[in-house]
Amino acid sequence: MAAENKRYLDMLNLHSAEEAYRQVQELASSLSNDQHLIRSCIFDLHAAVEIELKRVFYHTFKGQLFLTDDEQHNSETVAELDKMIRRLGFAEMYRILRPALDSWPYPELKWIGEINNTRNAAAHSDAVERVFYKGRNPFNDPDSFAQMYLDVWAITQAMAKYFEWVIERPKVQLKRYINKYGTGELSRLVSKTAARS
Repeated sequence: MAAENKRYLDMLNLHSAEEAYRQVQELASSLSNDQHLIRSCIFDLHAAVEIELKRVFYHTFKGQLFLTDDEQHNSETVAELDKMIRRLGFAEMYRILRPALDSWPYPELKWIGEINNTRNAAAHSDAVERVFYKGRNPFNDPDSFAQMYLDVWAITQAMAKYFEWVIERPKVQLKRYINKYGTGELSRLVSKTAARS
């Protein structure tokens, strides 16, 4: 490792990656290895749900983009959407999607708020005793920890069904409609846009 890449290791008098990871963990937190593992898993489970929310947002809005034969324009437009979606936070996405998600007959989707609350408690609390999932503490109740995993698994399965009904199915129906009746006004709009370019 180059000297300029070791200045912070040198400041802490650390000589290897293993030593750095172990020592910095001890300096940064009083959590045990198991507690660190549980907190890390809580973050990973939360991220799995966040990915599903972003997927719904991305495909909902991508379908509203006006894309043409101009690949440069399309690429820039899709990149701008992708950038915007990546910046969205879990809470704001869930706040917007919650009424729609709650209306579907997938009770698992109502647990998303609990996942977020547990993640926030784990991230912002200085004491693991204050972290709860559905009234139990995943740090000292392994059944609660397992429940959180299984609930996230169920949420992702329900989100896949929701995605199929809300995002994929309308695309198939639109394609069938266009095949049967043509594009009508849309093709005229595309022609006007191409003529202006």
